[in-house]
Amino acid sequence: MALFVLPALLFAQEKAAAPQADAKSFPEPDFILRDKDLKPQKGGVVLGPMESDGKGGAKGSFAVYGGSSLIQVGSLSFSGDGKALAVGSTPGRVDIWDVERHAKLLTLTGGSTLALSPDGRLLAKDGNGIEICDTKTGRLIKRIPWSLTTSTPGVQRTIKQLHFNASGSLMLVSSNGENDLVFDVSSGQLVATLTSTQQGQFLRDGAFVVGGNAKHLIEWNTKSWTKVSDVPNGPDYVTQVAAFPEKDLAVVGGPKNARLVHLSSGEEVARVGPGYTNFAAFSEDGTLIFTYSSGGFGVWDTTGKQYCYKEDLGNGTVALSADGRWLAAAMVNGGTSVAIWNLKSVLGVCGAPAPAKNP
Repeated sequence: MALFVLPALLFAQEKAAAPQADAKSFPEPDFILRDKDLKPQKGGVVLGPMESDGKGGAKGSFAVYGGSSLIQVGSLSFSGDGKALAVGSTPGRVDIWDVERHAKLLTLTGGSTLALSPDGRLLAKDGNGIEICDTKTGRLIKRIPWSLTTSTPGVQRTIKQLHFNASGSLMLVSSNGENDLVFDVSSGQLVATLTSTQQGQFLRDGAFVVGGNAKHLIEWNTKSWTKVSDVPNGPDYVTQVAAFPEKDLAVVGGPKNARLVHLSSGEEVARVGPGYTNFAAFSEDGTLIFTYSSGGFGVWDTTGKQYCYKEDLGNGTVALSADGRWLAAAMVNGGTSVAIWNLKSVLGVCGAPAPAKNP
């Protein structure tokens, strides 16, 4: 096996921290969405979850051998009802799946970062700017220009995350080291620049955005684009943010851990994942927290109790459907394949309480 070093990704991985003693093991996936048109990779690419390099940056496991085509999932997004799943893969491929029927609906060219609108009708993807497409036909509806140039030599303004609001009218864009931007989807015009805010997320009703950086955790009003709150954060940079303001809680993921904090004060409640945080989300009712860090995938409650744990869920790319039905994870060395779990079944195995449905 030949091993090649890529500039942005290193090979050494931190040893995963042990789960809590009473945490149960994670079940196998219910099924796998696998593209029959692609030949399986023999060895090929091994891409692991991103981790801290201990120097303010990130590292991951990325081995290339056996003439691999370098196909790897980098982004996952469900429609609001959980029926459709968009899969963005390197080097520029997007697949849209009917999850229940295990059937691929559409394949498009594009970048590896994407988002489905809650109603499933629109797909946003990077590539040639930010492209908004019709999910039925693949037709390009709107292109939002995007420049990679930054004022910092050697640093590109690479798109890391795209996120629609609840109505699908606004698009939140997170990029490498820059303030988050909000665009109007229909016109493509810039609506707001969210200062000191990275990895922001529209909350479920679309009325607020929560994000932050190494000094701030900020909640924004999406009508006036004024700050609802601005509390201390840090000292590390932010890799993931999830919030549930009804319980005054947010998860702030960084290069060293995922912290559960009070949204109104920034006060830490518990640690909910050791190592570089690749994913964070709340259950529908805010009683459970899901994180995937270099310490593994975990299911937690809001006191910091861990119910379930799996060290190698996938390559770090994870999505949870808004209806709480499905959990999806990109597979290590799996090309465009995605493993799917029924979340209710997972929580039953874990011994975690099933979240209550929102009214």
